[in-house]
Amino acid sequence: MKTKTANTLLTALFAGFAALPAHAEEPGSFAKAHYATPLADVCPNPLIIQKDWLMQAEQAPLYQLIGGGGEMSPGQYTGPLGATGIDLTILEGGGGLGLGDGETAYSALYMGNSKAGVVPHLGYQELDNAFIFSKRFPVVGVFAPLDISPTVLLWDKATYPDGFHSIDDLKAFADSDEGKIYVSTIKRTFGRYLVEEGVPEEVFIEGYRGDGENFVTHNGTWLNQGFLTSEAYKFEHGNNWGKPIDYLLIDDLGYRNYTGMVSVAKSRMDELAPCLEKLVPLLQQATVDYAADPAEINALIVAFNEAGNGVGWWKTDADVTDFAAKTMVANGIIGNGPNETVGDFDMDRVAEMLAITKPHLDERSDPDVSPDDVVTNRFIDPSIGLK
Repeated sequence: MKTKTANTLLTALFAGFAALPAHAEEPGSFAKAHYATPLADVCPNPLIIQKDWLMQAEQAPLYQLIGGGGEMSPGQYTGPLGATGIDLTILEGGGGLGLGDGETAYSALYMGNSKAGVVPHLGYQELDNAFIFSKRFPVVGVFAPLDISPTVLLWDKATYPDGFHSIDDLKAFADSDEGKIYVSTIKRTFGRYLVEEGVPEEVFIEGYRGDGENFVTHNGTWLNQGFLTSEAYKFEHGNNWGKPIDYLLIDDLGYRNYTGMVSVAKSRMDELAPCLEKLVPLLQQATVDYAADPAEINALIVAFNEAGNGVGWWKTDADVTDFAAKTMVANGIIGNGPNETVGDFDMDRVAEMLAITKPHLDERSDPDVSPDDVVTNRFIDPSIGLK
């Protein structure tokens, strides 16, 4: 049930948006007016979706389906899925918080979320992990809220005015002994990819956990992993830095991963397919609607985290959340990709990611996994896209 504090915060935040359109005056009214496809006969009620991280703008299309009138509680947000006749429950991710220790969004589809005491119907997944876990936890991605991953390498604009635009630029940087590249790991994902593409292993420092300490203490001579949707703003407006930075999307380096794709356990595809036929177009439309007017959901994101429904250290300030919403659209992170459709998968790109991932498949993986095993455009409405 909503706490008094959460209600007060949400009301105050909505009141702070002087230019809000009429639908935001009553949180949730836009969702009820625009998402009305009947789902009660084909979908579970409530429909439960497991995220992979804490509430933030990247996951906004899910919350758009409820709007700001849902119920906040630690680790989850629940409310009517528009006027479809069912409720939607969105579970927080992050080990030890929304999920039990050692649990992940994809394992939860099979083993359950021990903290919430449920087995979610859908869960977030990353394309590279879908290949890696294609035997242990096989899933099928049915909708891609983000067309491009927001992961970037950041640098100080004054130190490196010419910037970095390619893997060759990173190789030259490594040869210059000017600094280091601070990333989470080079043992998997894009870090390993960069090493295999010829960026010397010695230039990397592992251990990035969302921090900017090394960037600051080395006076901007290091390149720093981060997210375009958050660190790009925080470094320019704080983070003990407050100076212009520039960035390069990992996507532009050839590691074209789909992140946060809404997925179903392969074993439940037949069961949930009738629901997905009607749900996925609603997710597409919610993405378009959020991109056009993010104010209501941005206010919800700020209020949810401010009320302590995540963790104390996770805050989503209004200015950062607003920056994230605008930046995602401006950079095509929320976008149509190469066609006029939002949320679909470019199968050539999926095949490229399989080629990158395949040498590292192991006992968790189906050795014969194919692109069609891990994603599908079966439920996508090709007519829905950003204009």
